[in-house]
Amino acid sequence: MQKSVSSDIERIHGRPLRLFQDEHAIANRIQEMGSILTQVHRGNSLIVIGIMHGAFMFTADLVRAIKLPCKVDFWRLSSYGDNITSTKSVKEIMTPTLDLHEKHVILVEDIVDSGTTLSYVRQELKKRGPKSVTTVSLVKVKGSPVDVDYVGFISSGEFIVGYGLDIAQELRELPALYYLDTTSFG
Repeated sequence: MQKSVSSDIERIHGRPLRLFQDEHAIANRIQEMGSILTQVHRGNSLIVIGIMHGAFMFTADLVRAIKLPCKVDFWRLSSYGDNITSTKSVKEIMTPTLDLHEKHVILVEDIVDSGTTLSYVRQELKKRGPKSVTTVSLVKVKGSPVDVDYVGFISSGEFIVGYGLDIAQELRELPALYYLDTTSFG
């Protein structure tokens, strides 16, 4: 994994941010993950399910990097709301519409920290009877208690925005991943 962490704080849209991974590091890592998933699932058609909203950019780029037939669906859940910490409960807003029974599913998460959302989704997926489930996360927080099959980057646990990840629906549009300086929050 390539390191692009910076100690410099910059203000973007009025928020103090520090670079975690630049857009080139993200693109390279997604290509690597796509190649691995292509090899692991060779000969299979896949259903890729992105967890909304945070994983929408990652899901789109990952699907393009997987060189196999893929159907795409989304599962919209929330465990953060407008907070910078998980509420530890999952609110289900929209469920996948594709039939997952006896299908090979790749579940795409933006970030795995407490594992609340991923644990919930895994339990719900079992009810739908997929043939296999592979979990992929762009970021995993060091020390997270939940296993993920493929991880893009390991984080220290600071709050991350950009590349689809947000704070109160803001900063998703940034092409890189940034740590949010939370010392400015009361």
